[in-house]
Amino acid sequence: MPRAPKSQFLRPKDRAICQRVVDQIAADAKSYSTSVDSQILASTTLSLFQSGVVNEVNLLAHVRARRHDFTKQAGTASQVAS
Repeated sequence: MPRAPKSQFLRPKDRAICQRVVDQIAADAKSYSTSVDSQILASTTLSLFQSGVVNEVNLLAHVRARRHDFTKQAGTASQVAS
């Protein structure tokens, strides 16, 4: 059975960094009355981490810069429909 290279797996320390970033973005979204697509947020965070953005502060900044990819204003759909 083929096995993925070790480099594709995150260490517990790395997972903790990514989880803190995701948690912070989710908390930010609540503060700004936006909803978060959790799967896209997690995918964005992991992708950035795996591409070399491993410092937590930098990772958070990069994910925040892409906020429009996984957030939307709460209530926007109902306002458009009215």
